[in-house]
Amino acid sequence: MRKFTAANYRVMPWKNGGGTTTELYVEGSGGAAFLWRVSIADVAADGPFSIFAGYDRHIMAIEGSGMVLNGGPNGPIEVNPKFIPRSFSGDWSIDSRLIAGPVRDFNLMSRRESVESSLACIEVTESLQLGEPDVTAFAHLLQGELEVSGQKFLTGDSLLLTPGEIVRGSSSAARLALCRVKQRG
Repeated sequence: MRKFTAANYRVMPWKNGGGTTTELYVEGSGGAAFLWRVSIADVAADGPFSIFAGYDRHIMAIEGSGMVLNGGPNGPIEVNPKFIPRSFSGDWSIDSRLIAGPVRDFNLMSRRESVESSLACIEVTESLQLGEPDVTAFAHLLQGELEVSGQKFLTGDSLLLTPGEIVRGSSSAARLALCRVKQRG
């Protein structure tokens, strides 16, 4: 298990230059050729999303009133209410429209040909087991405090579990963004 705090995160410009994102974790070579990446973006205005051809994208609003994404072949995607993940192809040309002011969103992007990925939001009110065989898990504490294997995690902290690594955690009230990534083949 590896723990990450704000000191480990990196603020970087959006691929399209329209804003910045805080990169929580990246697997692979980084830049445009990463295998998978977890980030939090602050969206202050309507505008286009960067295209990430060959990538699957998972997104959920974590602050603000959400936004509507337009441009995908299946019609609008409403990133609202908070803590409900939505998924779409990074190949799609997407424009966003804020519902009522700025939004902060949580993102997982993964290279489609190499890995399967998913994003979930979990509320912890007692105990929790994280980790699975053949799955890399990245958990980010959105709210509250959590104790995992004797380590205390505060809001904004993250943990990375390699495949097969299983840990138990506990909290009286916490909310986690949980990313699951599994190699294809």
